[in-house]
Amino acid sequence: MKINRKSVADFFKLGSFPGARRIFLRIEYDKQGKLFKKWARLHRRYFLKQTRIIAVVGSLGKTSTRQAVALALNCPDRNFSYSNYGSSLAGNLLRIQRRDKYAVLEAGIAGPGYMASYAEMIRPNLVIVTSIASDHNRSFTTLLDTREEKVKMVSTLGRDGIAILNGDDENVRWMASKTQARVVTFGIKAGNDVRATKIEPNEDGSTSLEIQTGGARFHFHSPLSGEHMIYPVLAAVTVAHLEGVEMAGALARLGRMTPAPSRMEWLTLPNGIRVLDDSCKSSQESIESAFDTFSKIRATRKIVVIGRIEHVAGKESDRNRELGTRLAQFADFILCTGDGPIKSLRAAAVDAGMEFSRIKVLDSRIEGAYEWLQSILQPGDAVLFKGGSTQRLRRIVLQLMGKPVACRLKYCGVKVATCDNCPLLNAPETFYENYFVSRYIKL
Repeated sequence: MKINRKSVADFFKLGSFPGARRIFLRIEYDKQGKLFKKWARLHRRYFLKQTRIIAVVGSLGKTSTRQAVALALNCPDRNFSYSNYGSSLAGNLLRIQRRDKYAVLEAGIAGPGYMASYAEMIRPNLVIVTSIASDHNRSFTTLLDTREEKVKMVSTLGRDGIAILNGDDENVRWMASKTQARVVTFGIKAGNDVRATKIEPNEDGSTSLEIQTGGARFHFHSPLSGEHMIYPVLAAVTVAHLEGVEMAGALARLGRMTPAPSRMEWLTLPNGIRVLDDSCKSSQESIESAFDTFSKIRATRKIVVIGRIEHVAGKESDRNRELGTRLAQFADFILCTGDGPIKSLRAAAVDAGMEFSRIKVLDSRIEGAYEWLQSILQPGDAVLFKGGSTQRLRRIVLQLMGKPVACRLKYCGVKVATCDNCPLLNAPETFYENYFVSRYIKL
């Protein structure tokens, strides 16, 4: 950063918006990564000797799993940052206190060569691996390359450690051969140590199931929606069982779990229309899971707001044609938002029998989305939002809920968990010109 009068003035202007400096000074914060990691390693080695740390890694479901495990163990969430790698991960580790019996951290990667250093810094007692998916295909050519990086958190476990693996994912189960630690698997398929059976989705979006673990069976009513959201619960139950936590209490706490914002989150609009917001990100696998859940719910009509696929494998136009064909099977209306190949989705949906007039295509901005939805929505409808992390379709959800939204950014790379408390949501446009803000956005 070149320090001049404007950059100094812009730094002080950030103070006018709560939390803005922590968010928009991330680049400067990350430049101190080596120092923060060094402090974090020392903190773990000398001050957290008695704290059992659970590390959550994987391509999908890390945040939900971290939250579920923290509830099951009844331990505080010390995370101060939405990010789960680099300086932010070190900062989250530094927030753990000496008196904490347990702590749960999720560790993400930005490319090859990160996980081994994170493992050395965290020195986890237990490692949960959620999945290996296409989220990292820009950094890793194949899923095998992805698993080779993520397994490094597992392979550093000692004989007294525990690897808790999603046994339904063949690339995760493979990791059992790469560790000397005890291995425990969880999943839906037969052969897992902790297993979910008798899975029944409910009309309100919740899920009823039976959990089998350690020879015992527990009936559980999960407030989370979708079969893929059973896995965070199973991981949490596995940890609670292994750590000797009283299961009735753990399940009671898990039964009160709420989805993370924009992660299979059911919301009800003032007029009673139901919204399933899964717009946090849109890898191919997460789109398929959201479609599978939404297609099975009961509603008078189903409207799908769909953005661009992230980390697409192959040609994006081919993937969009596949999505269009699938949407034509259950959607009554489609709103597409995104440039270029998104139009191939409409063409495929029409070819599959959907009326052209029931499909609206916008560019990568959100202008017009709220107005179009308001013109068609009726009582009894249900709406699914699924889009890329930088598209921020959450803004449309907030508008439908009657909340003020001034932000009209085309691209948003701001690292916040949700638009709800982002400083840009209703900031004046002059704030976009701030040097520290402008690096993360496109107007």
